[in-house]
Amino acid sequence: MNTNSKILVAVAVVIALGIGTLAGTMIGKSKDDTNQMNTTTSNVAPDSASAKLRVDLNNLLREHVSTSLTVTRNIADGSSEAKLDGAKAAQTANAVAIATAVGSIYGKDAQDAITTPFVEHIVQSNNYAVAVKDGNMAAQETSLAALRVQLRNVADVFNSAIPSLSSDSLYEALSAHEDLLNKAAVEYQNGNYEKAYELENEALVQISGGADVLTTGIIESKPEMFK
Repeated sequence: MNTNSKILVAVAVVIALGIGTLAGTMIGKSKDDTNQMNTTTSNVAPDSASAKLRVDLNNLLREHVSTSLTVTRNIADGSSEAKLDGAKAAQTANAVAIATAVGSIYGKDAQDAITTPFVEHIVQSNNYAVAVKDGNMAAQETSLAALRVQLRNVADVFNSAIPSLSSDSLYEALSAHEDLLNKAAVEYQNGNYEKAYELENEALVQISGGADVLTTGIIESKPEMFK
């Protein structure tokens, strides 16, 4: 399997977790363990597959945060249908690529299992942004309830592939990530742009921390891919 495939598999895991700097504690790692994992990835040779994985994960995951917030901000701004559709298309393409990457390492059954809940959780997140724009509290609660179901499904799929990560920890991590992005959407909708961008920066730092933690976890779980 080539390096790009390895990176995509890693992205699938990390985006599904979306746990940022909380990742270490949420998957049962102590602070010291997390620091050690980050030190390990920092000490690899700069031209190694491990180093490339870390860099690419950070770049791709930061893009994931940015594209997700682009959709919610287009919703809040009442952008044209063409502009909003373009943003959503990029978001969906990313989700499909993630599912395909999962299938490339875990097989078609895993790919099929992750595709629907992963795409649906994005749909529900966008629906929440629409409900926020409309000031529809009932619709917000409906979207959040549906979102929680899909996050649980995503957590269960990844737990079946990576038993060392408990489904509950994965679900909590996913929820923390979604809560942060939802808060950013609310602040932007309310015109609190400084706070919205502050939350975006927090999400970017969060996702980069998750990339670092999980880079080491993936390398340790699949050492044959990084020889």
